[in-house]
Amino acid sequence: MGVSHRRRVCLLLLVCLLVAALTLFLNPTTVKKKKKQDPIRNFHKSTRNRVVTDHNTSQESHHPKETRAERPVTWDTCIDFLQRNQSEVNISESRTALLHADHLHVAAASCVDYTQNLSSGMDTQDFPIAYILTVHKSAAQVELLLHSIYTPYNVYCIHVDKRSPSAFRAALSAVADCYDNVFISHRLESVVYGGYSRLQADLNCLHDLVESHVKWRYVINLAGQDFPLKTQNEIVAQLKVLCGQNDIPGVQSSSSIHSDRTGFVHEVVSTNDGEMSVVKTEKRKSPPPHNVTIYTGIAYYIASREFMSWVLKDKVARNLLEWSQDTYSPDEFYWATLNKLPAAPGGFSKPTWSSSIRAIKWVYFEGKQYPPCRGKYVRDVCVFGIGDLQWLINCHHLFANKFDLNFDPVVLQCLQELLKWRGEHPYDTRFNTKEFPRKDMPWLLR
Repeated sequence: MGVSHRRRVCLLLLVCLLVAALTLFLNPTTVKKKKKQDPIRNFHKSTRNRVVTDHNTSQESHHPKETRAERPVTWDTCIDFLQRNQSEVNISESRTALLHADHLHVAAASCVDYTQNLSSGMDTQDFPIAYILTVHKSAAQVELLLHSIYTPYNVYCIHVDKRSPSAFRAALSAVADCYDNVFISHRLESVVYGGYSRLQADLNCLHDLVESHVKWRYVINLAGQDFPLKTQNEIVAQLKVLCGQNDIPGVQSSSSIHSDRTGFVHEVVSTNDGEMSVVKTEKRKSPPPHNVTIYTGIAYYIASREFMSWVLKDKVARNLLEWSQDTYSPDEFYWATLNKLPAAPGGFSKPTWSSSIRAIKWVYFEGKQYPPCRGKYVRDVCVFGIGDLQWLINCHHLFANKFDLNFDPVVLQCLQELLKWRGEHPYDTRFNTKEFPRKDMPWLLR
């Protein structure tokens, strides 16, 4: 073999070695697998910048590159649950139907993928609604709630508890970035159960909503563990029946409730475990301003734009708000009390607990007003299970509380499938509530 031939062979071997080394350097995954990335922990570390178009605007997606899993629960599965005796359907069976609840988390490849297959809301564009979502945990469940009430003609304000984990807050900020009509409240509160901060959270969103370009007719406030029982078309149909009146239940406070909650000054204190709590002091409060009669109600409402604009400007409303800051759970009497004042737009004087807002199973009324809870009780409120599905379908209420995606995800999935079915089959009444929209609420009867 000649010298020149040996040189050519050596040069060829050297080139092959260089190519192999370069390949190994550029593709280290051939040596070891990359560590799996946490989609939330690495929320702001995504290396891909994807520009997408959503609702005719270009924006950058903050979602990591992951493939969304398909919903494993089908409408046929839900029909099977409904056709059986609901008392025989248990939680373990429900969990078997959906072993993985995290598939709804913020893991969309882009805002386009994330927002696809949502309701167009064409039938409701002449009746926009404002929503307030006061949330503090479970980004996946909040996403599911938002998707189920979303149309491009509404406007949505999300109040995120300042004490929530940073990953939760980052997740919901990314969700809001995918929509033109969804935003995080500009002012956030550290919400304490039973404290004034819960009422202030609503008011923060309300101030933002009145500045919105969306000319909403009504505002509805929801918690993160609520879920709709009606389609957007059905919700609008119920609101139109109200004809400008509010759906704010309330009755005159009993002497015991009035004394405990509003008769003494309350303070927010730190507990031994580092949490915050509202406690009653021995200091008595002055009477309500303007000789207002206090009514007991709930923290949730359906209120007209005119009423809420009046609340933000009226002297009596502002003075009552200031007076309520050191009471217990003012969100459960503030709206109900204002709604009874003669000057309140859309208000009514008739005391009633009747409402179309939310379906709840309280432990006190189990077996009297409704069948037993098929899930579990948390602070005397039923966390619904799949065995409650038929009862929820029969309710005339627009929303229900409470649900837990980690406890029984299938009841939420089936309600989502139900809303999708009713939206696509408006003339099929097999799964519709009888006598809806409701017109027999006491304040609507003349």
